[in-house]
Formats: sequence, structure tokens, C-alpha cells
Amino acid sequence: MSGTDEWKLVEKILGNALNKEDTEKLVNALKNSVKHDFEQILKEFVQKINEPVEILLIGNDPKIMQELIATFGRSKLTTSIRFTGSVEEASNMIFQQGVYSDFPIANIIIFDFATLRGESGLENLENIMEKKSIIKNVPVIILTDDYEKVKHLEKYHPDLFLTKPNNFKEYQNIVETIKEFWLTYTYNKE
Repeated sequence: MSGTDEWKLVEKILGNALNKEDTEKLVNALKNSVKHDFEQILKEFVQKINEPVEILLIGNDPKIMQELIATFGRSKLTTSIRFTGSVEEASNMIFQQGVYSDFPIANIIIFDFATLRGESGLENLENIMEKKSIIKNVPVIILTDDYEKVKHLEKYHPDLFLTKPNNFKEYQNIVETIKEFWLTYTYNKE
């Protein structure tokens, strides 16, 4: 059924209870109300997607960091990207501790798990994930080269596990996935 057919059906139903003039007035009022509501929702959504997305990249692989930053730069998503190779520093950024007390809270946190070497890196990552209640509205994305290495992190409910990209097309796909995720997440959060 098309939109026009639906409005004709509304007119028919109202026409059974009201005179023609009152039916036309009510249908026009309903159409304008729906149009106004739709325009308002669209305006709010456009405003939201035009706000810069604060992204915190955490990992030790400079190539991955450079490629992700460059690929985000080529995407249509307006971003402000900060990155660190230290999980300890990332924890301070995320929880606004020490010199990062005025640091903006990230909208998205991306961990390059494969580069977080050593027990302290894993412990700090798990600590961040355990304290996720502090950043409960911040999506956490984990990049991995081997899902088996990170599947134990599922207990902390990260929002996405993504396979680390190896070439330009895969970087584009990762960024598009994150972009679509962000737009869906932002829309559904409202």
C-alpha cells in the first residue's frame, strides 16, 4: 500500500464519522503533524551525524594506526582521533585521570588487541572492560588477528570484534563497518 493509498483509507474511515469538510481538515492536520515529526527527527539525526565522533585508538602498530586514521579521514564521518600505544595511558584517557582529567570522553574506543603485548597490557585491557560501567554508553571495538585469543573478553560485552585489516580494501571495510555501527548505535540510543 502506498502512502497516498494509506491517506485515502484514513479519509474513508474518518469520512464515515465526520462530514467532508471536517474530514479534510483532520487529514491535513494529520499529514502536517506527521511531516513535522518526520522533519524534526531527520533534523536531529543530521545534526547528530554531523557532530565529530571522538575516537580513541589503542595499539602499538604504527602502520595500522596510520592507515585507520587516513581511512577515517577519507570517510564521510567527521572524526577527532586520538591514539596511544600504551594501555596504561589509554586507561588514564578513558577514565580522565592525571594529565588527562580534561580529556574528552571518547565516543568509540578501538583496541588493536594483537599489539597489546604482555600480561600488563591484557590486565589493563580487562580492567578497562570491567569498569565499562563508567563508560557504559561508549562502544568498545576490538580488532584482532585471531578471535580465539580474545573470545574470553566476551564476558565484558564489547560491542564489536573485527578482524584486523591487511590491505586498503579491508581498511575501507573496517571503517565502513564502524561508521555504520556508529550511525545505528547513535540512532538507536535516542
